[in-house]
Amino acid sequence: MYYVVSVFILVLAANALVAFGIAFYWQAKVIFTLFGVANWNHASVPWKDLANPNGVNNTFGRFIAGEIFPELRRKWSKAVGYVAVSFLTLFLVGGFVQIVAPEYLP
Repeated sequence: MYYVVSVFILVLAANALVAFGIAFYWQAKVIFTLFGVANWNHASVPWKDLANPNGVNNTFGRFIAGEIFPELRRKWSKAVGYVAVSFLTLFLVGGFVQIVAPEYLP
């Protein structure tokens, strides 16, 4: 039983790391895409940039609202959700095993 629980925890940890890598990839893709389409006029002057709907400060808000790049937003939000569920599962199962049967953990 020790090996089953150890392997299960290691599989959950590997799943969480894979989920983090996938989310990191999609986050980088979102950042570079949004920086590429942003209007950089007055980007160093925040009060002028906030008035520009295509400014650097407003593109992420428009992305979250779904106004721009809805397909990218869908993939990005699935990756973030995958990370949340993976780490939540890892910590809940690992914590439960640690409380209930600590002798089965390495």
